Amino acid sequence: MTPTSQKKNNRKYDLLLLAALAVIGLSLYAFYWFQSQKSIPNDSVPTYYVQVEVNNRVEQLLPLTADGDYTFRNIYSKGENILHIEDGGVSMQNASCPDQVCVYQGVITPPTMIPIVCMPNVVYVSLVERSEINWADIPKELVPEELAEDYAAFEKSR
Repeated sequence: MTPTSQKKNNRKYDLLLLAALAVIGLSLYAFYWFQSQKSIPNDSVPTYYVQVEVNNRVEQLLPLTADGDYTFRNIYSKGENILHIEDGGVSMQNASCPDQVCVYQGVITPPTMIPIVCMPNVVYVSLVERSEINWADIPKELVPEELAEDYAAFEKSR
């Protein structure tokens, strides 16, 4: 074999190797792209929920998309809090307590999920991801429709 034909053979193998690496690279890219598309949440099912506890008992579980005002009363402290959900955030609109710390706390949104706490009225408002809801604390009547399957799976596993 002459040196020129040997160079042509080497070049031919180099091109085949380069083509094979390109196919493998594109295949991996396509695989990971399709996987990432599967993990994008469906917009019709909220990812975050507002969990409201009064006297350490879950009183409400609301999708973060459920815009509106919600009133919570503590029969023991005779206190009242008005929660406001709007544009993917939640805030305490009004409270019957004297210091109003929970009202001044402002709006909480994901990913900064510092809870809103009203100590005099014993109200605790937090944002929870759908995957991190503690179903053992949630009464069945508080489960939103879009979470019915998740709750049924929890009950089945007990």
